[in-house]
Amino acid sequence: MTRRLSVGDPAPVFTLPDARGGEVTLDPSAAAATVVVFTANGCPYALAWHNRIQQVARDYAGQDVTVIQVVGNDETGHPEDSLGSMRRRVQNGEIAGPYLRDADQAAVAAYGATATPEVFVLDAHGVVRYHGAPDADHGDPAQNAQWVRDALDDVLAGRQVRRPATSPAGCSIKWRVELLWWEGCPSHEQAFDLLTATLAKLNRGDVAVVRREITTPEEASRLKFPGSPTFQVGRRDLFPADAAPALTCRVYSTPDGRVSPLPDPAELQARLRDALARPWDLPGWVDPRKETS
Repeated sequence: MTRRLSVGDPAPVFTLPDARGGEVTLDPSAAAATVVVFTANGCPYALAWHNRIQQVARDYAGQDVTVIQVVGNDETGHPEDSLGSMRRRVQNGEIAGPYLRDADQAAVAAYGATATPEVFVLDAHGVVRYHGAPDADHGDPAQNAQWVRDALDDVLAGRQVRRPATSPAGCSIKWRVELLWWEGCPSHEQAFDLLTATLAKLNRGDVAVVRREITTPEEASRLKFPGSPTFQVGRRDLFPADAAPALTCRVYSTPDGRVSPLPDPAELQARLRDALARPWDLPGWVDPRKETS
């Protein structure tokens, strides 16, 4: 099962390229509080909440608060989320604070984010103190990202956050599934057919599929490739294997205890459904507009 951060969890650190140039490393200890926002450039929800998030960054800059915005959508079909498009928004003065590109989707996956925008407020120890939507209604500018502001005020005052969690809301993350393969194994074409058929059964035509050939031991090590074929989302193996990276063929266990060059179709479907979850797919999800404000 995909691990999704919740209140009280330590937040993973990451280093990502900034649209302004260079790289930025998340370091919660460098600020009294840090806001991590997974966002997008074309999502109508992200655009509706955009100015409110920038104003939070400006209003709290003098209180030792850092607001980091991360764009992690796959840019296939969404060129507005490319690094080049992000740079144009920076040049136009639309962004306050670091604006980072998570092209590998590793940070999105590590946090278990499902929506754009989705907010995590961290204290100086890197512990998640608030998680959810910016406020109760993307369509009401007067809401002014109040849930984020309330959380920051509580963290800065050393209090328990009065509303620590709300349901994430917005557009779904635009995911990419990578099929990693090695030419020495004949099963990669069948694996591709199985993957595309499974996504079709899930009605997930929005998910991009990338076939990546692994050709060297160094590449296998860098991409944590335990054998062909391997299915990854956000650089995470859908079938984690306790095996050293290598140019080799991979085997999967079937429900009846046999081994196979391909995963069980039902198990692949279940793991894809979990890894590619949208906000409204989550247990207990509530439209923020119906939550108590």
